[in-house]
Amino acid sequence: MHAAEQTEARELHRTLDFIGLRAHAATVGLIQLCEELMAAGIIDGAAIQRIKDAIHMEISVTRSRMSGHDSFDDTLRTRLDAIFPQVAKSESKTKVGSLDDLAQALEGGAGI
Repeated sequence: MHAAEQTEARELHRTLDFIGLRAHAATVGLIQLCEELMAAGIIDGAAIQRIKDAIHMEISVTRSRMSGHDSFDDTLRTRLDAIFPQVAKSESKTKVGSLDDLAQALEGGAGI
């Protein structure tokens, strides 16, 4: 792993720890999975937002009553936004087709 990658990984670890996500390896895997699914056009920004909202709700529910809850809530949302992939507005995604679409595409392919 390069020094830049190590620095980025350490910062992500500190951020995950700060916002209360304790299963670091699973969380990093979830973030990568979201990035891959977005890149493939399988999920969109609304799906990412629902995932972040679910995480936010879980952390908020498990946090004890504390002063400065609004400040924590704002910081939590900002940090979740920072670690999850963003949807580029100009980027168009292609929809994943059905198995029939795939079969038709293969039939017309190079003698497969």
